[in-house]
Amino acid sequence: MKKLLSITICICMMMLSLVIASDVSVNAAMPTPEVMEGYENLVLTYTHNPKRDDYGRHFPDDLKPYVAYLDKNGKAQDFFFDSYLFLPCMSYGPSSARLHYDSTNPTKAIDWTNYVEDTFYQGANVDALEVAFGEAKKELNDSSRKAGVVLTILYPGVEAGNKFGSLGGKDLDFNNIEDRKYAIKWIIDEQLRLFNERGYEHLDLIGFYWLEEYVNSGAKGSVDKELFLYTSEYLHSKGLKFVWIPWFKATGYSYWKSLGIDAVTMQPNMYWQEKLDDKRVENCLNECVKFGMGLELEIDGKALNSGEYYNRYLDYLEGGIKFGADKSIKMYYQDGKTAVFYSACYSNDERARSIYDLTYKYSKGILTQSDIDSNRSDTFSMDDSVDWISKGKPYVATKAYSDGTVIDYQDNDGKELTDGVIGISDLGSEWHAFHKSILDSDGRMSVTIDLGEVRNDLTHFMAHFSNINLYGIGSPTDDVQILISEDGENYELLATPKLQYVDIISYVKYVCKPVSARYVKFSLINGKYNFVFCSEALVGVGDVSSIPDDPVTSNAESLPESTPVSNPEANESIGSINDDNANETDNNTVVYVVIGVCVAVAVAVVFIVIKKKKSCK
Repeated sequence: MKKLLSITICICMMMLSLVIASDVSVNAAMPTPEVMEGYENLVLTYTHNPKRDDYGRHFPDDLKPYVAYLDKNGKAQDFFFDSYLFLPCMSYGPSSARLHYDSTNPTKAIDWTNYVEDTFYQGANVDALEVAFGEAKKELNDSSRKAGVVLTILYPGVEAGNKFGSLGGKDLDFNNIEDRKYAIKWIIDEQLRLFNERGYEHLDLIGFYWLEEYVNSGAKGSVDKELFLYTSEYLHSKGLKFVWIPWFKATGYSYWKSLGIDAVTMQPNMYWQEKLDDKRVENCLNECVKFGMGLELEIDGKALNSGEYYNRYLDYLEGGIKFGADKSIKMYYQDGKTAVFYSACYSNDERARSIYDLTYKYSKGILTQSDIDSNRSDTFSMDDSVDWISKGKPYVATKAYSDGTVIDYQDNDGKELTDGVIGISDLGSEWHAFHKSILDSDGRMSVTIDLGEVRNDLTHFMAHFSNINLYGIGSPTDDVQILISEDGENYELLATPKLQYVDIISYVKYVCKPVSARYVKFSLINGKYNFVFCSEALVGVGDVSSIPDDPVTSNAESLPESTPVSNPEANESIGSINDDNANETDNNTVVYVVIGVCVAVAVAVVFIVIKKKKSCK
């Protein structure tokens, strides 16, 4: 009987091992809030903009929508973010050096002292958080709660010949590692001194944040690990935590624990991609689980007006709840002042306001897949059933605007309009920038595509424009002409389709019975803004069986007006996530069933053994 019991236990263990070895996520590696002294929602609060104090200083009213979750009437319903990371904007200090490390222009002592003074500017920033959180406690009738604070350590960057200056009366040379350690100790001690001197009643200093988002591995970077370990040891001696937020797979992300860091969230960096990798958030979360990190959420002001970027933010939230990141430590990038969550809180636009509401639910671990699905925004999409034969074809277009400024949209390679990349950024390289000062001889703007041969099966025509209305960018007038030619000299007006709008995109689309042409020209007139940004001019072959057999006419409105379709790629992405959830549920069910079977078998065997023993007495 003992042999039977042993065999049964072995079988159960083998079955459990096989299940555990299968692709079942247990989310065991993500850190719990205990690594941050119980705090779990750390919002990045950017300060220090010497050229624009109004951008770099927060006052109590600025922080009110963060310390408390406000309803649409501005009344506090609950506490919101429980902790605040004060860090510098991507701006220049008084010496004209960037506060984020730049080997060609490293910081000087005056930048360090100015940054610390600004963080503790009287009545602003940390002082303002003390006031705002105290008011929230009073309104919500909670006298015991405190807001967590994380302060920043600037990077003591090395550059040959750089005269850094002095801190605390000591002249420093960052070519000497001991001087670099001294600077780290100084910026910790100086902020500790100011924090303690203010005697904050409602704030709790959690620790310090390492500003650089990677481990420097350059010629002078071999000592970075020594600096990390020195910083960690010193902070721990003060009872403080060491916090870091590397970019996606930045150097050091996989061995952060060996650097003495206590709490890490990783940036997916998907939000700003010109060519969207819809697996990036999931890939980032897999790395977070693997290496014991939380997820940083990322959003900027574009999400307030753009369905594309709004949906990208929802992708973060969706991935977070799928992997259990909403139950882990969470850090939130939301642009500098005036930041996104503030603007969303007070917005009268339903979609913009939902950013604030959904983030609140995520922060509390109560956001559901249904919340996300019901808030997805319609966006522009190309019809994947059409063979867009213009892709990759050469074209001639009205010259794109350029003034020599280093901005992505001015980085033209003459392929933007037929490369198949639909524009989604503000000023990215996927746009061809038509400008009102650069026109064809007929006073219009145009792009003419050469298909390489006469085709007699052309049915679909489309052009895609930005309607973001920022930086002087707008749609063309409602007079976009589509012209066709077989020889490139004699053109026939095919259609003047009506402009259609989806979110911050405008486009023209014309579908007809097959026509013959080698050259297709889109001719347009500038609207009321300086620029017309066009990302694609498309010619395709597709099914037109639903089009009436009436003769092809230049009046597009005589045909059924096309309506935007939901993004098939976005739907596929959502579907795949739902499928993954279903698979995960199925896998978890298998785990539970196997465990249940094992327990039942073990109980049965034990019962038999006991019964056998009783029968022998």
